[in-house]
Amino acid sequence: MPQYQPTTVFPTQKIMSLLSSWWDSKMHSRLKTPMKGPVKGTVFALQPEMSSQQAVGILVSCKTILGYRPSKDVIKKGGYANKADFLDTMLKALEDEFATKQAPQAIPAQMKGSETNAAIAV
Repeated sequence: MPQYQPTTVFPTQKIMSLLSSWWDSKMHSRLKTPMKGPVKGTVFALQPEMSSQQAVGILVSCKTILGYRPSKDVIKKGGYANKADFLDTMLKALEDEFATKQAPQAIPAQMKGSETNAAIAV
């Protein structure tokens, strides 16, 4: 298993490459029945190309790059209409979650001392 190197910068290119290749592997599987063109006026016209349940598998793959397994909240409810929808939506959601997981910057020692003194003075 590859070792994760912590980073504070979101690895956009690596994640985009992973998402793209993962989509291709799932959509071009011999087990997947080819999606027919949209059938207007039926419930089949509403079905996404990839359901939100199918997309859960990408979360495990993202762990090797991000260093943590993203939450299921990054997956779009209702699924993805096409590859562009998947890439854009998933990349944005992963980037937003990554930003919230980053530790806040360390407070400079001078500021820590003055905060402590101010708390004691009160």
